[in-house]
Amino acid sequence: MKVVYTPHLSSRATPPAKPTYGNVLSLSGNNWDDYGFKTTLNAKIYIENQAISFDFVVKLLIDGVDNTAIKLNELCSSGWDGVFPILGVNYITLPSDIDFYTILVSKIGEEGTITLLNELHDAGFMINVNHDKNAEKLIEYDGFKISLLRESGSSKAFQDGYIIFNKISSEIRDFQLNIVAKDSNVRAIPFKFKSSLLPYDINVIIGPNGIGKSHSLKSLVEYWLQTGMGDLSVLKENKHIPFDERPNISKLVLVSYSPFEDFNLDMEDNNLRDKQAYQYFGFRQKRNDGSIGISRNLPALNSSNSLLDMVLDDEKYKFIRGRVNKLNTVNEVLKSAIDYEQCALKLKPSERPTFFSHQAVSINSEQFFLIEDISTWLPNIDLLRDACSLNDGVVFIKNNNIVPLSSGQRLFAYIVVNVVASIRDNSLIVIDEPELFLHPTLEIEFVGLLKKILKPFRSKAILATHSLSITREVPSRCVHIFHDEGEGLEILPPPFETFGGNVQRISSYIFGDKSISKPFDEWLELQLKGIGDPEKLIEMLDEEINEEMIMKIMSLGKKYHGR
Repeated sequence: MKVVYTPHLSSRATPPAKPTYGNVLSLSGNNWDDYGFKTTLNAKIYIENQAISFDFVVKLLIDGVDNTAIKLNELCSSGWDGVFPILGVNYITLPSDIDFYTILVSKIGEEGTITLLNELHDAGFMINVNHDKNAEKLIEYDGFKISLLRESGSSKAFQDGYIIFNKISSEIRDFQLNIVAKDSNVRAIPFKFKSSLLPYDINVIIGPNGIGKSHSLKSLVEYWLQTGMGDLSVLKENKHIPFDERPNISKLVLVSYSPFEDFNLDMEDNNLRDKQAYQYFGFRQKRNDGSIGISRNLPALNSSNSLLDMVLDDEKYKFIRGRVNKLNTVNEVLKSAIDYEQCALKLKPSERPTFFSHQAVSINSEQFFLIEDISTWLPNIDLLRDACSLNDGVVFIKNNNIVPLSSGQRLFAYIVVNVVASIRDNSLIVIDEPELFLHPTLEIEFVGLLKKILKPFRSKAILATHSLSITREVPSRCVHIFHDEGEGLEILPPPFETFGGNVQRISSYIFGDKSISKPFDEWLELQLKGIGDPEKLIEMLDEEINEEMIMKIMSLGKKYHGR
């Protein structure tokens, strides 16, 4: 495969196929501006003159040059044929998406990919494999740090792209998040994801209301995306370093079903090219007039679109070596919690006789389109999308009947579908207060389902919660307790092992003894003060007493009456 640059094309033009060269990575100029550096090139991969369905760009930094396209156009005018490598020029490149490497290996093999990366002077490959001195010089330039590493996808490509050639899979590494607390002091959260034995796939932030758990999640999102409080100019002005090392995650998916949260809804208003690096799922959405509204039906609507999107993606990227099938993952995860045979989407009444009657399943005078048949409509997926009653969400069918679900089951089923549709390898799933939308009996089950999602995608999760039952499912090194006794926020690990630990002990340490049974204590003290005799109180309670009450009454008797 050749790398070929075409000069003087419009920034909006797609780089053309090059039949003369056969398989090509075709490049052309783009005027995207990263704080004064214009290093972006449009890119398209052609195999046998057919474009691969993969949207990405390549950023190319030339020593001493701040506008790459202008320099490449000048070289072409001086006789360069546009074919890489560029002789006599010191340069490095980065793709905007780490999938660039797996796609190349899947299409042209490992040897061909290595040759291409050498011609491109791929930064991660040149530094970590070739140990190239010229590349080591270029990565110290502002243009590399500000432009090539600006977006999360290219940062991930630089950190982990070369690992594919070491015959190992990339994993999310430990990182430290530095948040600015209410008192303007910086507090560190050391997230731990690497362990030889205990499950470190989920980290938990726990503490009382109003202490800053959600703020820490918002900080994480904006610092990683480099938007809002994480914008480079804001960080420079505040002299704040948000991470010990930028997390090597490929995508951040945030789930929050609180009506009071204010997380970013999308990336549309941010001056970044990659709008898919972040995905929000919650009750809030943008109205047509730009204002923010709340819709309780949004999870159902999202699940319908997610189901269609994941089937489309499974087909679109099935050629990538080692890619996990998302639809299979959804079924494997949900069938461990819900007894169903197939999932489906409800059809609108007006659409039934038109296109879908031969594939629709009729249940109680309504018709449903089975997930297994969606692939037959991929060339016309928008037609199918318009025909479905998306607001009804994904439904589950067994023995030609709709499987009844509680509101909690339905919501966590929607969450599973939405997260799997959005997840990529090495994603970080961030969930704010899952106990708000889950019955206590479903909290543990939800953690189990989340783990089943994370594993095949080598992804991790961070949960901000009050839930003790969730906390006892997480090793203590992955538990971060937010604590404030009036002298400012402290972030502490528990001094004992929480994994499988005693819920009362965890509660006592995190929230204090008074939070465990204060109404119970107060009631017993009031009764004992009125009656005066602990043994008489025990006798009066008769069959309504238990061992814990007896012990507490006797203890209070000694406290107040010396007996």
